[in-house]
Amino acid sequence: VYELRKFMRSNAGTCVNQKPIVKKGQHVKRGQIIADGPNTDHGELALGRNVLVAFMPWNGYNFEDAIMISEKVVKEDIYTSIHIDEFEIGARDTKLGPEEITRDIPNVSEEALRNLGPDGVVRVGAEVKPGDILVGKITPKSETELAPEERLLRAIFG
Repeated sequence: VYELRKFMRSNAGTCVNQKPIVKKGQHVKRGQIIADGPNTDHGELALGRNVLVAFMPWNGYNFEDAIMISEKVVKEDIYTSIHIDEFEIGARDTKLGPEEITRDIPNVSEEALRNLGPDGVVRVGAEVKPGDILVGKITPKSETELAPEERLLRAIFG
């Protein structure tokens, strides 16, 4: 059994993903290539792509205005890459009480919380975009830090 590396982070922050090129139950010979990595294609070194690019004037401007590429390059995601960033967050004990990681964040819409699981952390497989909430964290505030409407709500509901 050979463990494949799936969606691991490289030193450059890009995604390292190995794909099997043999089928389950297939007889494998000694020295046979069984998986492709990010820089190989059926065991051959595969770095980069050969494309035809045009540096040309666009609507009468100079050559620095446009780089023309084929629509096929865009549709087939030829130059698309996956980048992996790692974030750490902790819940500490503060003078005003413990911080809490939760999905129940006051004054935040359900739409903004759509990617969070019940534990307050983004669900595995969720498609996130810049600005999305990845972790719900509540930090206790002192009464002097609260906005007037928050003080009123706290006075009414405790």
